Amino acid sequence: MTGWQLVRSGRQVRIVPMERPRGDQPYVSMLAVGLCGTDVQIGAGHRGDVAAVLGHEGIGILHGAPGGDRTVVFNPVDVRDQDSILGHSFDGLFRSWVPLGPELPLGALQEVEPLDPVAVLALCEPLGTVLYSWELIGRSAPAGPLSVGVWGGGPIGLLHVRRAIDLGHEVELVEARPERLAWVENHSRLAPTHLSTAGHRTPRPVDVAIVCSPRPAMASAVRQAADALRPGGTMVLVTALDAAAAAATFVDATVGRVRRHNVCGSVDPGLGTVTAVTHEGKPLVLTGHRGTSRAQLHTADSLLRADPDGYSALITHELTPEDAVDVINRRLDGRFRTDDGAEIVKVVVRFPDSGRHG
Repeated sequence: MTGWQLVRSGRQVRIVPMERPRGDQPYVSMLAVGLCGTDVQIGAGHRGDVAAVLGHEGIGILHGAPGGDRTVVFNPVDVRDQDSILGHSFDGLFRSWVPLGPELPLGALQEVEPLDPVAVLALCEPLGTVLYSWELIGRSAPAGPLSVGVWGGGPIGLLHVRRAIDLGHEVELVEARPERLAWVENHSRLAPTHLSTAGHRTPRPVDVAIVCSPRPAMASAVRQAADALRPGGTMVLVTALDAAAAAATFVDATVGRVRRHNVCGSVDPGLGTVTAVTHEGKPLVLTGHRGTSRAQLHTADSLLRADPDGYSALITHELTPEDAVDVINRRLDGRFRTDDGAEIVKVVVRFPDSGRHG
Protein backbone atom coordinates (compact mmCIF):
# COMPACT_ATOMS: atom_id res chain seq x y z
CA MET A 1 0.00 0.00 0.00
CA THR A 2 1.31 3.47 -0.90
CA GLY A 3 1.35 6.37 1.53
CA TRP A 4 2.97 9.80 1.57
CA GLN A 5 5.85 11.63 3.17
CA LEU A 6 6.92 15.25 3.11
CA VAL A 7 10.65 15.32 2.38
CA ARG A 8 13.01 18.29 2.61
CA SER A 9 14.41 19.42 -0.71
CA GLY A 10 16.70 22.40 -0.27
CA ARG A 11 14.69 24.92 1.75
CA GLN A 12 11.35 23.49 0.70
CA VAL A 13 9.44 20.25 1.20
CA ARG A 14 7.99 18.02 -1.50
CA ILE A 15 5.54 15.14 -1.33
CA VAL A 16 6.98 11.70 -2.07
CA PRO A 17 5.26 8.28 -2.11
CA MET A 18 6.30 5.72 0.50
CA GLU A 19 5.50 2.10 1.23
CA ARG A 20 4.15 0.70 4.48
CA PRO A 21 6.84 -0.96 6.67
CA ARG A 22 7.19 -4.67 6.03
CA GLY A 23 7.88 -7.54 8.41
CA ASP A 24 7.25 -7.70 12.14
CA GLN A 25 8.68 -4.30 13.07
CA PRO A 26 6.18 -2.21 15.10
CA TYR A 27 5.13 1.04 13.46
CA VAL A 28 2.72 3.94 13.88
CA SER A 29 0.24 4.91 11.19
CA MET A 30 -0.05 8.67 11.48
CA LEU A 31 -3.34 10.47 12.01
CA ALA A 32 -2.24 14.08 12.43
CA VAL A 33 1.08 15.94 12.70
CA GLY A 34 1.62 19.55 13.75
CA LEU A 35 4.11 21.93 12.16
CA CYS A 36 6.34 23.40 14.88
CA GLY A 37 8.44 26.56 14.88
CA THR A 38 11.60 24.45 15.09
CA ASP A 39 10.45 22.50 12.00
CA VAL A 40 10.27 25.83 10.18
CA GLN A 41 13.72 26.85 11.40
CA ILE A 42 15.24 23.51 10.34
CA GLY A 43 13.55 23.58 6.95
CA ALA A 44 14.54 27.21 6.35
CA GLY A 45 18.19 26.45 7.08
CA HIS A 46 18.45 28.34 10.39
CA ARG A 47 19.48 25.15 12.21
CA GLY A 48 21.87 22.35 11.31
CA ASP A 49 19.58 19.41 12.12
CA VAL A 50 19.84 16.60 9.56
CA ALA A 51 16.39 14.96 9.44
CA ALA A 52 15.03 14.73 5.89
CA VAL A 53 11.47 14.32 7.20
CA LEU A 54 10.44 16.92 9.76
CA GLY A 55 7.77 16.73 12.47
CA HIS A 56 7.73 15.68 16.12
CA GLU A 57 4.22 16.69 17.25
CA GLY A 58 1.99 13.80 16.29
CA ILE A 59 -0.88 11.44 17.01
CA GLY A 60 -1.21 8.01 15.43
CA ILE A 61 -2.13 4.34 15.82
CA LEU A 62 0.55 1.94 17.06
CA HIS A 63 0.55 -1.43 15.25
CA GLY A 64 2.51 -4.63 15.85
CA ALA A 65 3.46 -4.12 19.50
CA PRO A 66 2.45 -6.26 22.49
CA GLY A 67 -0.92 -5.21 23.87
CA GLY A 68 -2.60 -4.62 20.53
CA ASP A 69 -3.26 -1.52 18.46
CA ARG A 70 -3.67 1.73 20.36
CA THR A 71 -3.64 5.50 19.93
CA VAL A 72 -0.35 7.18 20.86
CA VAL A 73 1.40 10.54 20.96
CA PHE A 74 5.17 10.99 20.72
CA ASN A 75 7.77 12.15 23.23
CA PRO A 76 10.48 13.33 20.79
CA VAL A 77 13.54 13.84 23.03
CA ASP A 78 15.43 10.69 24.07
CA VAL A 79 15.90 10.77 27.84
CA ARG A 80 19.09 8.71 27.35
CA ASP A 81 20.58 11.18 24.88
CA GLN A 82 19.04 14.64 24.63
CA ASP A 83 20.71 15.22 21.26
CA SER A 84 18.71 12.35 19.76
CA ILE A 85 15.47 14.07 18.77
CA LEU A 86 12.68 12.88 16.51
CA GLY A 87 12.43 15.07 13.41
CA HIS A 88 15.76 16.73 14.21
CA SER A 89 18.57 14.17 14.33
CA PHE A 90 16.55 11.46 12.56
CA ASP A 91 13.46 11.40 10.38
CA GLY A 92 10.22 12.61 11.91
CA LEU A 93 6.47 12.27 11.59
CA PHE A 94 5.39 13.95 8.35
CA ARG A 95 4.81 10.57 6.74
CA SER A 96 2.07 7.97 6.61
CA TRP A 97 3.96 5.35 8.61
CA VAL A 98 6.72 5.74 11.21
CA PRO A 99 8.67 2.57 12.13
CA LEU A 100 9.95 2.01 15.66
CA GLY A 101 13.56 1.08 16.22
CA PRO A 102 16.69 1.97 18.21
CA GLU A 103 16.27 5.72 17.63
CA LEU A 104 12.52 5.67 18.28
CA PRO A 105 11.78 2.97 20.88
CA LEU A 106 8.39 1.93 22.21
CA GLY A 107 9.11 3.97 25.35
CA ALA A 108 8.95 7.18 23.29
CA LEU A 109 5.21 6.68 22.82
CA GLN A 110 2.47 7.72 25.22
CA GLU A 111 -0.89 5.98 24.98
CA VAL A 112 -3.95 8.24 24.85
CA GLU A 113 -7.65 7.74 24.24
CA PRO A 114 -9.08 8.75 20.84
CA LEU A 115 -10.58 12.23 20.64
CA ASP A 116 -12.73 14.07 18.13
CA PRO A 117 -11.37 16.31 16.67
CA VAL A 118 -8.23 14.19 16.51
CA ALA A 119 -6.11 17.10 15.22
CA VAL A 120 -6.18 18.80 18.63
CA LEU A 121 -4.10 15.93 20.05
CA ALA A 122 -1.22 17.11 17.86
CA LEU A 123 -0.95 19.88 20.48
CA CYS A 124 -0.26 17.36 23.25
CA GLU A 125 3.53 17.46 23.03
CA PRO A 126 3.92 21.25 22.73
CA LEU A 127 1.44 21.76 25.57
CA GLY A 128 3.44 19.25 27.63
CA THR A 129 6.56 21.38 27.16
CA VAL A 130 4.59 24.44 28.28
CA LEU A 131 3.59 22.63 31.48
CA TYR A 132 7.25 21.73 32.06
CA SER A 133 8.20 25.42 31.77
CA TRP A 134 5.55 26.39 34.28
CA GLU A 135 6.84 23.78 36.75
CA LEU A 136 10.24 25.47 36.48
CA ILE A 137 8.66 28.90 36.92
CA GLY A 138 7.03 27.64 40.10
CA ARG A 139 10.46 26.92 41.57
CA SER A 140 11.75 30.48 41.23
CA ALA A 141 8.87 32.96 40.87
CA PRO A 142 6.92 34.25 43.87
CA ALA A 143 3.52 32.77 44.69
CA GLY A 144 0.33 34.57 43.72
CA PRO A 145 -0.71 36.41 40.57
CA LEU A 146 2.24 37.36 38.40
CA SER A 147 2.91 39.79 35.59
CA VAL A 148 4.00 37.58 32.69
CA GLY A 149 5.53 38.65 29.37
CA VAL A 150 5.61 36.23 26.45
CA TRP A 151 7.98 37.13 23.60
CA GLY A 152 6.85 35.50 20.36
CA GLY A 153 3.31 34.92 19.05
CA GLY A 154 3.86 31.54 17.43
CA PRO A 155 1.85 28.49 18.55
CA ILE A 156 4.13 27.74 21.51
CA GLY A 157 3.96 31.36 22.65
CA LEU A 158 0.17 31.32 22.39
CA LEU A 159 0.01 28.09 24.41
CA HIS A 160 2.05 29.87 27.09
CA VAL A 161 -0.38 32.80 26.94
CA ARG A 162 -3.31 30.43 27.39
CA ARG A 163 -1.64 28.66 30.32
CA ALA A 164 -0.74 31.93 32.06
CA ILE A 165 -4.32 33.19 31.71
CA ASP A 166 -5.69 29.89 33.05
CA LEU A 167 -3.40 30.25 36.08
CA GLY A 168 -4.76 33.73 36.81
CA HIS A 169 -1.74 35.79 35.76
CA GLU A 170 -1.68 39.13 33.95
CA VAL A 171 -0.21 38.54 30.51
CA GLU A 172 1.49 40.64 27.85
CA LEU A 173 2.25 39.21 24.42
CA VAL A 174 5.17 40.86 22.62
CA GLU A 175 5.24 40.04 18.91
CA ALA A 176 7.00 41.54 15.90
CA ARG A 177 4.08 41.20 13.47
CA PRO A 178 1.01 43.43 14.00
CA GLU A 179 -0.97 40.99 11.83
CA ARG A 180 -0.40 38.22 14.37
CA LEU A 181 -1.44 40.51 17.22
CA ALA A 182 -4.63 41.35 15.31
CA TRP A 183 -5.35 37.63 14.89
CA VAL A 184 -4.83 37.05 18.62
CA GLU A 185 -7.10 39.95 19.52
CA ASN A 186 -9.93 38.27 17.59
CA HIS A 187 -9.59 35.02 19.58
CA SER A 188 -11.01 35.74 23.01
CA ARG A 189 -9.78 32.50 24.60
CA LEU A 190 -6.21 33.43 23.68
CA ALA A 191 -6.24 37.20 24.05
CA PRO A 192 -3.90 38.40 26.83
CA THR A 193 -4.41 41.57 28.82
CA HIS A 194 -1.82 43.49 26.79
CA LEU A 195 -0.61 43.23 23.18
CA SER A 196 2.66 44.89 22.20
CA THR A 197 4.71 45.11 19.03
CA ALA A 198 8.34 44.14 19.65
CA GLY A 199 10.49 47.23 19.98
CA HIS A 200 7.51 49.45 20.81
CA ARG A 201 6.20 47.97 24.04
CA THR A 202 5.22 50.04 27.06
CA PRO A 203 8.03 49.88 29.68
CA ARG A 204 5.88 47.75 31.96
CA PRO A 205 7.89 45.57 34.44
CA VAL A 206 7.20 41.83 34.50
CA ASP A 207 7.89 39.08 37.03
CA VAL A 208 8.31 36.34 34.42
CA ALA A 209 9.52 36.56 30.81
CA ILE A 210 8.99 33.57 28.51
CA VAL A 211 11.10 33.90 25.36
CA CYS A 212 9.65 31.90 22.44
CA SER A 213 11.16 33.86 19.57
CA PRO A 214 12.83 31.96 16.69
CA ARG A 215 16.61 31.72 16.70
CA PRO A 216 17.29 34.66 14.33
CA ALA A 217 15.36 36.97 16.68
CA MET A 218 16.50 35.37 19.93
CA ALA A 219 19.24 37.83 20.93
CA SER A 220 16.95 40.83 20.48
CA ALA A 221 14.05 39.17 22.33
CA VAL A 222 16.26 38.18 25.27
CA ARG A 223 17.57 41.76 25.48
CA GLN A 224 14.04 43.16 25.55
CA ALA A 225 12.88 40.57 28.07
CA ALA A 226 15.83 41.28 30.38
CA ASP A 227 15.08 45.00 30.25
CA ALA A 228 11.42 44.33 31.12
CA LEU A 229 12.07 41.97 34.04
CA ARG A 230 12.18 43.15 37.61
CA PRO A 231 15.48 42.42 39.41
CA GLY A 232 15.35 38.78 40.48
CA GLY A 233 12.67 38.00 37.89
CA THR A 234 12.55 34.70 36.00
CA MET A 235 13.36 34.27 32.31
CA VAL A 236 12.38 31.01 30.58
CA LEU A 237 14.27 30.11 27.42
CA VAL A 238 11.99 28.14 25.12
CA THR A 239 14.44 28.44 22.22
CA ALA A 240 18.16 27.71 22.46
CA LEU A 241 20.30 30.71 23.44
CA ASP A 242 23.82 30.30 22.08
CA ALA A 243 26.84 32.07 23.53
CA ALA A 244 26.93 34.77 20.85
CA ALA A 245 23.30 35.69 21.47
CA ALA A 246 23.71 35.53 25.25
CA ALA A 247 26.76 37.78 25.21
CA ALA A 248 24.67 40.75 24.10
CA THR A 249 22.75 40.68 27.40
CA PHE A 250 24.57 38.65 30.05
CA VAL A 251 27.99 38.88 31.65
CA ASP A 252 28.38 35.09 31.44
CA ALA A 253 27.69 33.98 27.87
CA THR A 254 27.33 30.31 28.89
CA VAL A 255 24.07 30.83 30.81
CA GLY A 256 22.00 29.61 27.85
CA ARG A 257 23.18 26.07 28.57
CA VAL A 258 20.73 25.93 31.48
CA ARG A 259 18.18 24.24 29.16
CA ARG A 260 20.42 21.17 28.89
CA HIS A 261 20.20 20.54 32.64
CA ASN A 262 16.42 19.96 32.68
CA VAL A 263 15.57 17.08 30.37
CA CYS A 264 12.36 15.08 29.81
CA GLY A 265 10.62 16.25 32.97
CA SER A 266 13.59 16.18 35.33
CA VAL A 267 14.90 19.25 37.14
CA ASP A 268 18.60 19.52 37.97
CA PRO A 269 18.65 20.71 41.63
CA GLY A 270 21.92 22.58 41.18
CA LEU A 271 21.96 23.73 37.57
CA GLY A 272 18.29 23.70 36.59
CA THR A 273 18.11 27.42 37.31
CA VAL A 274 21.02 29.85 37.22
CA THR A 275 21.54 33.43 38.33
CA ALA A 276 22.31 35.47 35.24
CA VAL A 277 23.59 39.02 35.58
CA THR A 278 23.05 41.56 32.82
CA HIS A 279 25.76 43.98 31.73
CA GLU A 280 23.87 46.64 33.70
CA GLY A 281 24.20 44.54 36.89
CA LYS A 282 20.60 43.32 37.09
CA PRO A 283 20.35 39.77 38.56
CA LEU A 284 17.83 37.46 36.90
CA VAL A 285 16.88 33.82 37.28
CA LEU A 286 17.34 31.91 34.02
CA THR A 287 15.83 28.50 33.27
CA GLY A 288 14.56 26.33 30.45
CA HIS A 289 14.41 22.69 29.42
CA ARG A 290 14.45 20.15 26.62
CA GLY A 291 11.73 17.58 26.02
CA THR A 292 8.88 16.60 28.27
CA SER A 293 7.79 13.69 30.49
CA ARG A 294 5.03 11.10 30.47
CA ALA A 295 3.33 12.85 33.38
CA GLN A 296 3.40 16.19 31.56
CA LEU A 297 2.02 14.61 28.38
CA HIS A 298 -0.74 12.99 30.45
CA THR A 299 -1.68 16.35 31.99
CA ALA A 300 -1.57 18.03 28.58
CA ASP A 301 -3.90 15.35 27.21
CA SER A 302 -6.34 16.02 30.06
CA LEU A 303 -6.30 19.77 29.42
CA LEU A 304 -6.97 19.30 25.71
CA ARG A 305 -9.92 17.00 26.47
CA ALA A 306 -11.36 19.53 28.90
CA ASP A 307 -11.51 22.24 26.21
CA PRO A 308 -10.94 20.81 22.72
CA ASP A 309 -12.75 23.68 21.00
CA GLY A 310 -10.70 26.31 22.80
CA TYR A 311 -7.38 24.70 21.93
CA SER A 312 -8.52 23.94 18.37
CA ALA A 313 -8.73 27.71 17.84
CA LEU A 314 -4.94 27.64 17.43
CA ILE A 315 -5.19 25.34 14.41
CA THR A 316 -5.77 27.62 11.45
CA HIS A 317 -4.93 25.05 8.75
CA GLU A 318 -5.83 21.35 8.90
CA LEU A 319 -4.71 19.94 5.55
CA THR A 320 -4.03 16.78 3.57
CA PRO A 321 -0.35 16.10 2.77
CA GLU A 322 -0.88 17.32 -0.81
CA ASP A 323 -2.48 20.59 0.28
CA ALA A 324 -0.01 21.11 3.13
CA VAL A 325 3.02 21.36 0.84
CA ASP A 326 2.25 24.91 -0.31
CA VAL A 327 1.39 26.20 3.16
CA ILE A 328 4.48 24.64 4.77
CA ASN A 329 6.71 26.01 2.01
CA ARG A 330 5.25 29.46 2.58
CA ARG A 331 6.32 29.26 6.20
CA LEU A 332 9.80 27.99 5.27
CA ASP A 333 10.04 30.99 2.95
CA GLY A 334 9.24 33.36 5.83
CA ARG A 335 5.62 34.04 4.80
CA PHE A 336 2.71 33.93 7.25
CA ARG A 337 -0.32 34.20 4.98
CA THR A 338 -2.00 32.19 2.24
CA ASP A 339 -3.11 33.66 -1.09
CA ASP A 340 -6.52 34.51 0.38
CA GLY A 341 -4.89 36.50 3.20
CA ALA A 342 -5.52 33.93 5.96
CA GLU A 343 -3.02 34.07 8.82
CA ILE A 344 -1.00 30.84 9.14
CA VAL A 345 -0.75 30.15 12.87
CA LYS A 346 -0.78 26.39 13.44
CA VAL A 347 -0.68 23.88 10.59
CA VAL A 348 -1.76 20.29 11.20
CA VAL A 349 -1.36 17.68 8.46
CA ARG A 350 -4.04 14.97 8.45
CA PHE A 351 -3.08 11.71 6.79
CA PRO A 352 -5.56 9.78 4.58
CA ASP A 353 -8.09 7.29 5.91
CA SER A 354 -7.74 8.49 9.50
CA GLY A 355 -4.94 6.00 10.08
CA ARG A 356 -6.80 2.99 8.74
CA HIS A 357 -4.11 2.69 6.07
CA GLY A 358 -2.23 0.81 8.83
